[in-house]
Amino acid sequence: MTGPAPAALTTDDLPIRVPLIHGETVASLLTRTATANGVPLPRLLDALGGECELPADGLSPQREEILLPAEALARLALLLDRDPDQLGRALPGLSPERTAGAEALAITPWPDELGAAPLPACPLCMEPGAWLTADGHRWRPCGCGRRWMAGDDGGYLVDTGPLPDLGRALLRHRALVHRLGPTGDALAADAHQVMLWWWVSGQVGAEAWRAREDTLGLSRHRRRAAPVVLYPETITLAEAMWAWEERRRKKGASPERWVEEIGRLIAPTGVISRRERAPLNYWLEQHRPEPAGRVPGRNTAERRWNRLPGLHQPPTDHHPFRTRSCLMWVYGLPLTSTTTVCPRCDGRAPSCRWVAFPDCTGLPGK
Repeated sequence: MTGPAPAALTTDDLPIRVPLIHGETVASLLTRTATANGVPLPRLLDALGGECELPADGLSPQREEILLPAEALARLALLLDRDPDQLGRALPGLSPERTAGAEALAITPWPDELGAAPLPACPLCMEPGAWLTADGHRWRPCGCGRRWMAGDDGGYLVDTGPLPDLGRALLRHRALVHRLGPTGDALAADAHQVMLWWWVSGQVGAEAWRAREDTLGLSRHRRRAAPVVLYPETITLAEAMWAWEERRRKKGASPERWVEEIGRLIAPTGVISRRERAPLNYWLEQHRPEPAGRVPGRNTAERRWNRLPGLHQPPTDHHPFRTRSCLMWVYGLPLTSTTTVCPRCDGRAPSCRWVAFPDCTGLPGK
């Protein structure tokens, strides 16, 4: 004999309003809300109009996301005593574009693609156990500068406290974005790609990077630490890339001289070998010297952006590591051979040398 069905869930059953975390996943918010108020998650989902079956071992924001239609979002806003627009601004999964495309409440696993898995939120300035949407970013520093968040390998955090230089690099990155707008972040993304190439190849700053890895206590998981330990040199290179951006439209701009300057700035020996120049050459191939000319744009930031190659796509917000690089190799995959062949350009366009790019620019020179 079964007992009576529980009463319908109301706002009074959820007296504790957990703080909204910008960029959080829907599953994470609902799990935190249910846990904080001692309400079973299935009951909360039922109140949103969901009749979906949870995984056998329970729902995990680390593995799954919850898709809500517009009607469910309206019910959630009432239960949480929040404005639907406020929820939509804070959580990417509750934006009008996402809720309008959902027909019913559903639980779906995160895609098995690089940059799809959620990132564990920093427990120091956010809430322990919260998860953030990746939106194509496999890692990024937390705004507090004390943790790096990564979605690879099931999600992990790197404590950057033992290396204050990493926090200083974040300040320099922010200053670059503040000064140049999204162009500064795009150049940081390019510089990061170059540094990852050098790290994989054991080039340029390998000895210093190994020392940082050991300081972070990740000697058994060096691949996990790589994006973090490269960060100070990444921002140094990004600043030098901006110097080239200013120079390449002036008469007599010399890529060779700029590469030599990079060697004196970054390489321990002061010289970058021909083998080490490879990623810089790929970057210079897209950021070629060209004659000065009027660039369209309503303001200086827009004109700076419009000078960049087309593979730099505008970010959705202006914060560090929100902009795509024009260098399309993927860390963790082979760097010097095409892993999938683009049907439009046969792997010959700059966008498709290593992986087929959905928005392929076509054949070079066309």
